[in-house]
Amino acid sequence: MSACKPGCTLRLNDDEALGLLRALYEEGTIQFIQVQAIPLPRRSFREHLDRIAAAGIPAVIHAPHHSHGVNPCAPAARDNRPLDVIEAHIEEAMNQTLEAADTLGAETIVLHAGRYEPGGRAAAEETFAAFLDRHNDPRLTLENLPAVHAGYPFLGNTAGELAELAGTKITRFCLDFPHLACTTNYRQISFMEELARFEALNVTLHHLSNVRRGSITDEHLELDHPEGGLDLEAVFSRLRRHPEIPTVLEYKRDPAVYLSQVRVFAGLWEERRAGE
Repeated sequence: MSACKPGCTLRLNDDEALGLLRALYEEGTIQFIQVQAIPLPRRSFREHLDRIAAAGIPAVIHAPHHSHGVNPCAPAARDNRPLDVIEAHIEEAMNQTLEAADTLGAETIVLHAGRYEPGGRAAAEETFAAFLDRHNDPRLTLENLPAVHAGYPFLGNTAGELAELAGTKITRFCLDFPHLACTTNYRQISFMEELARFEALNVTLHHLSNVRRGSITDEHLELDHPEGGLDLEAVFSRLRRHPEIPTVLEYKRDPAVYLSQVRVFAGLWEERRAGE
């Protein structure tokens, strides 16, 4: 896989998206999929996973995150369930994630460190380290997150912070461009400078969508959205410098958005090549 043709994201149980993306793969428009693992009852999990496997599309896996009740750095943050129930849910969700990666032959499992209560950063870092002790898999790939969302902070926003969180336990990283833009907008620092710092990490996957101008909130906007503010020149400059790193388009609404966005991506790729 490489950056010149993107991959697209689908939820594990989204049969409509699977059909659409299978067609795009068979026509050669995309070269892989990112499967968002979500906790499901055992029978449903296997049924959906087997459908994806039967499609024969190369895949990477995205582990469940806080929206799915899996929040590694602070499991009980804004979760009213008993702690033992939360921990059991996380273990089962991670077991399903690893099983999905095994079944699909995925070499990459994208992971969010998670969110934490304001003022709880030190504890969140310790809890995340303990999570990595329990879930030690070389396929884990740590993703940068926006600085904040809906009033609570996320752990691991910049290249330097990811390196500290990973320590020696994680050696692979996912660079999410709109997440980085949200962080730099929030902290009022340079997107270009923070983007350059990812050159020091072993980035093995890119995530791409757009973000509103000046926004601190990730909305998964289309690349050609009229209010988009992501520095696409800088983004595609990096993609062209690192053609060996695959790029995933990430949208969370109607999967039909991929029909237009794969074409927009191809156009931006060619525009950058023409300007070199």
